[in-house]
Amino acid sequence: MIARSIRRFSSLAAPLRTAIYAGSFDPPSVGHLDIIERSLNIVDKLIVGVAINPAKKYCFTVDKRKEFLRKITSPFGERAEIEEISGLVIKFAKEKNVSLLIRGIRSHADLDAEIAMAYTNKRISGVDTLFLLAREEHVHVASSTIRVLASHETRLPNFVPEEIEEEVYDLSLIHISEPTRLGMISYAVFCLKKKKKKK
Repeated sequence: MIARSIRRFSSLAAPLRTAIYAGSFDPPSVGHLDIIERSLNIVDKLIVGVAINPAKKYCFTVDKRKEFLRKITSPFGERAEIEEISGLVIKFAKEKNVSLLIRGIRSHADLDAEIAMAYTNKRISGVDTLFLLAREEHVHVASSTIRVLASHETRLPNFVPEEIEEEVYDLSLIHISEPTRLGMISYAVFCLKKKKKKK
């Protein structure tokens, strides 16, 4: 049964030499970089798509997020391509003639929403989704957490790739307004209390 599944996956994956890994990357984290690196062990080329959602407020501009990603993916050369996505990811995938999306999963909460989205994408466009589980040491790493820590003047060596850590820290302090900062800190405290209760 396992061998049959592997053969099916191999036959499916063989022509999928390019995949898309889309996200806000506001800012990119060590978890994002790990997913990128592991994706390039599966495909020949990865398009890292920086999503633009007009309804969402970002800490960093799309150009700055693309700049961060180019810095941390430079060791992969042309195999990692950074682009922005202003509409639906599946529409972008069709324009690029790509039929595989890659998504990182950190928790069951992530998985439920991602599975629903993957089924929707498959049904309306035929695009498949490959899930990669976050490494255990990255499960707690999220861009929102990084922004909270930076706003509280906490350095980010274990959360952000070292190539961009200093700039992310400095710019976070500049861009996050005081009301937003206080709200984010309150949310972080709430999450920590919730985590302690679970223990």
